[in-house]
Amino acid sequence: MRSTVDNPFERYDLDPREGIAAITRRLKELAEEARDEAERARIREAWEELTLHPARRLRAALFAHPETRAPLGTAPPALRRRASPEGAPGGGLELRDLAARPSVLDAIGALDAPDDDAVPSLEDDPVLRGRP
Repeated sequence: MRSTVDNPFERYDLDPREGIAAITRRLKELAEEARDEAERARIREAWEELTLHPARRLRAALFAHPETRAPLGTAPPALRRRASPEGAPGGGLELRDLAARPSVLDAIGALDAPDDDAVPSLEDDPVLRGRP
């Protein structure tokens, strides 16, 4: 498996969703700012990899990991609250949001049954049995 350093999209901070023209423009800028010929050669190899070989570009784009965190120094996101009617106390919470929901197994007595014989079967169901 390739490491993230080997991925040209991540190494040169390229957006995998952009096309060949944007990749060429960004890598040309980096090549002009390069300190030595070896760095220019690495940038040229990345350009060839991403522009001359569509399958390799796709593979690199699929393995690129986009940054999903907020930039350093930004405030954390605000908590989302459910929309509430005008003047409703509790920030939109209602009694049904706090109430425990009944269990189907409790309703048919399955949890209190000591063995499998006490659990009602589908044949005992009046709805499934049909009309008398």
